[in-house]
Amino acid sequence: MCLPAVESGGELDLAQIGANARRAVEDSSTVGYIGERSPRATRFSRPILESAEVPQLPNQPGAPAMKQLLRAIEQASDTGGSLRQAVNDTLE
Repeated sequence: MCLPAVESGGELDLAQIGANARRAVEDSSTVGYIGERSPRATRFSRPILESAEVPQLPNQPGAPAMKQLLRAIEQASDTGGSLRQAVNDTLE
């Protein structure tokens, strides 16, 4: 899923960062979160994602992060069990 931007006019919207992370963890189909490019923003989303064991790929452009996530899904799909957990294990 694609979530709303977390910056507006150069300012971080902390409420939107939290809302995006919560939406991702509440969606049972989420296996990874391509995070914000700002380390400051990541600091706010990380605790929410970690509590649900959703792996985060922060501080990198979307295309390389998506490639990394897709490789992790490919590797994890052979393990059986929870895909979210298997992707998390693969990305650690």
